[in-house]
Amino acid sequence: MSDVQTPPCPPNPPLQQPNMHEPPIILDLPTGDIGVQFSKTVPCEIRRIDEESPIFESGVQCLGRLAFYLSIPDKLDIYGPLDNVTLEKILTAYPNIPNRKLMFKKRGEVFKEGIVTTTILPTGPINATFRSSRGLFAYHNRILVKKTTATEMNFEFPAGHYIEKVIIPDLVVIEGGIRTKSRLLQMLNHFAQVPNRKIVFQKKIPKGGVITKITLPVGPIGIVFDEKLGLPIISMVFHGSWAERLNIPNGYFVEKLIVPNKIAIERMHCDGFEQIFNHFSDIEGRMLVLQEVRNDIPNTGATVTISLPIGNLGVVFRCTSGYITVARVNASSPLKEIITVGYVVERFVIPGEFELVGLGTMTASTFTDTLRQFSNVPFRVLVLKQFKKQVQHNASYTNELA
Repeated sequence: MSDVQTPPCPPNPPLQQPNMHEPPIILDLPTGDIGVQFSKTVPCEIRRIDEESPIFESGVQCLGRLAFYLSIPDKLDIYGPLDNVTLEKILTAYPNIPNRKLMFKKRGEVFKEGIVTTTILPTGPINATFRSSRGLFAYHNRILVKKTTATEMNFEFPAGHYIEKVIIPDLVVIEGGIRTKSRLLQMLNHFAQVPNRKIVFQKKIPKGGVITKITLPVGPIGIVFDEKLGLPIISMVFHGSWAERLNIPNGYFVEKLIVPNKIAIERMHCDGFEQIFNHFSDIEGRMLVLQEVRNDIPNTGATVTISLPIGNLGVVFRCTSGYITVARVNASSPLKEIITVGYVVERFVIPGEFELVGLGTMTASTFTDTLRQFSNVPFRVLVLKQFKKQVQHNASYTNELA
């Protein structure tokens, strides 16, 4: 039910490893030579620590463990099965940067990904060149780094690695790669003066659709939406508007709108989408999730995830063919602008207490009584689906959550 919250955009996922059996060991590296040699295995481990090493005592605890994450502040973070050549070259290339960190996990831990590099970009133009993968179909193309002659840049822009993510802090995140070089360069140039821009590189070609997440300010944005192929599409961006400053592209489909702590809507037709979009224009932190290609969006109808207000909802439900649907929304309902008659109840959740899914064995009156029983409980979540075929029929159950 996290869609009703503002999704985080973490640039450096390696810093948290919830599936690890024990926490990693973090080795703080001083400036200068650290007096450590690494094995030639992949991933590598510490092979020897000089007695004069400034990290002799702290490094001993890392013997027999695998190096998997290196952080060079304000330059790059690299995660994955590190080899000794890469590790030693990076440490040598950035010897005088304070607060460098090297992290180790115990032997036997699985590396699910290959090498992932997060590069922190300086303001202004960047010194790197890119090329397209040139797939059979244009929407399969992804951009990767060309070889560069500047040796020191190989670390920050690893040759042959694909762009998986571009992050403009607090404004825009593009995930799943970028399809054209012109789009990448236009994006980087548009936000050239924004500090702490990041690019995340990976060895494997990104799969799935390319998603653009844009965090919106309060008030009018300056976008005109039209309906195309059943979904809202950005048809016009006004000159001088917030949309232009955020570099929102024409021709992109709206897959999702997320209003923090209020509502998340997915794959909704243009009329319903615009009504909700305008209704919450005074909420800070709204997020638009855009797709370039309609083929990347599941053709499964709309989903609405609502964080319910406390008190009476003013919504009438009925049971039709074993499904609970929205029959009427009263004029006094706090949800009158955001709930559509005919949508089907998919689940009802009170976080930390229980979750009702499917509701196939529950009558409309019983469901209404349940809503009333918990009407004063905050953070209740209701999920509605546009089509009955999306709902798990006869799958109602109560799940006590830990």
